[in-house]
Amino acid sequence: MLMKTNKWIVIFLLVFCQCANDQKTVDENEFGLTISSGECFPEVSDQYVYPVIPGMEEWQQLESIDDAYKLVQLPDEVLKSISTPGLIDALIHAPLFTGFYLFSSNASALKWHEHYTNFNSSRELFQRKDAGDALVAYYKLARFDCIDLPVGVYGEYEKMMGLEILFTIQEIVDQIAHTKKKEAVAALLEKRKQHPEYSNGIFPMAYLMLADKYDPIVKYSLNHAEEFQSILDGYFYSFPEQADLIVSFAKSFIK
Repeated sequence: MLMKTNKWIVIFLLVFCQCANDQKTVDENEFGLTISSGECFPEVSDQYVYPVIPGMEEWQQLESIDDAYKLVQLPDEVLKSISTPGLIDALIHAPLFTGFYLFSSNASALKWHEHYTNFNSSRELFQRKDAGDALVAYYKLARFDCIDLPVGVYGEYEKMMGLEILFTIQEIVDQIAHTKKKEAVAALLEKRKQHPEYSNGIFPMAYLMLADKYDPIVKYSLNHAEEFQSILDGYFYSFPEQADLIVSFAKSFIK
């Protein structure tokens, strides 16, 4: 009887340990974000579930893109009560958030700035005082290794890109303290290591270091104004030379 009891204890412990490994809880930030094994993006406690999404009959009956955008706005009562991580999550998972970029005639990385304005969740996010800290915490948990590359299939890839370009929004960047900027740049570098061919995360690095007045990049921006302006506009004046230079600055910045 004792042996059978011990057997069930071992099985229970194995199952428990497996469950514990399937979910990571982040205790070092105040947002309580978690991420489950195999997921690309963190889980928020107050996740907003859009009541109508593509594929539903109500969506198929829409008569215009304007009608569709009306359905991806958060209700006023939700907009003001949802947490800041919840806002970020609602934005990147909103129907119509993905799909626009790869078909854009002007597909610079900062084309996202214009696209964000289509969602009241982003407009609210840019006004939140804790938007910077929440974005750093959320992005650090996002997993790049679950995203299927190469570029060409939008979806999770575009969500990640849209998430990263939030680091180029001035209202958000201005709120991020020096140590948090370093954490954000370190996370951007780490995800780039997983997919070296992916270059869109380099633009946020430049914005974060410039906002921090990091001396090497400030000098570069002054001595190579035209080339640096191209980065601020969301494209590379010369590739891969510019990309490699920004990455080298970033690696020194986080030390």
